[in-house]
Amino acid sequence: MSVLLNKPVIRSLVKTCTLGLIGGLGVLVPSFVVAPSAQAESAIGVLGADDRVTLPYNWLVQYKRQPVGQLEIQKADGYFYTCTFTVIGENLGLTNAHCVLDEQGRKPIKAKGYALRYNKGRFTAASVTKVWAGLDYEPRTIGDLPRDWAIVKFNKKIARKTGRFGNAPWSTDVEQAGQSVVGKTVDHIGYSGDWPTAKAIKPGETRGRIPGAHLGCKITGVEQGLLVHTCDGTPGASGTGIHDPQGRLHGLDSATLFRGKEMINVAVPLERFMPAVEALRKKNTGRRIRVPRV
Repeated sequence: MSVLLNKPVIRSLVKTCTLGLIGGLGVLVPSFVVAPSAQAESAIGVLGADDRVTLPYNWLVQYKRQPVGQLEIQKADGYFYTCTFTVIGENLGLTNAHCVLDEQGRKPIKAKGYALRYNKGRFTAASVTKVWAGLDYEPRTIGDLPRDWAIVKFNKKIARKTGRFGNAPWSTDVEQAGQSVVGKTVDHIGYSGDWPTAKAIKPGETRGRIPGAHLGCKITGVEQGLLVHTCDGTPGASGTGIHDPQGRLHGLDSATLFRGKEMINVAVPLERFMPAVEALRKKNTGRRIRVPRV
């Protein structure tokens, strides 16, 4: 769920891409919403009461959340969008395919990552120079969502400043995707475009530029190859690395599904993107690196 920055402001507008129905589930993947500073309050992705909070910048640094950041992307359509990313290698960031690819599969004109962006400041920043993705285009069907991952390469070794996240154990058998993390308690820290909301914002804060944190949410199951979780996050939080307190990824936040009126938040399992992460973490031997898709 990416957030559009420079579309003309229409407070009630939420453009969505509605994909097919499988087994009673419909999926809603907002490709953009209006500028975060002016958009209407949105409940898409908030399950019941809003459990997000604003954590102090010093807390985020103390507990090593510097690898969490915000991407600003100029897609091939010329518009600027925002998503969330996680540093997962010396010069690598993890996000969603729908954050960096368009419907035709075109890659961004340009993109920049701001590690631990916080209001008008940030911990560090780097430009994106290359993109690898689990898909050739934005997700078109529910069946595409398990491969809604992308890895971006930065123009500097950003992890030397931020550190990087690790990952929970995962299976090499894709048929077991997600099973090892079901029932785990996790944290979700992402850049929702509506955060801080009108109820949470404080003087001097800029909406969409402060990470909203839902600590202690849960991964409750696996459905149609996707992790089902209870973490709150609205458009802009796409690409959030769902992780434990030790900074180990358990999944990659992706979309909100609907079963009738029931909202279900889903994430990409580790088994889908970790083979690519491991391949890109290897030292460059001068040979072309094969980046697997699972």
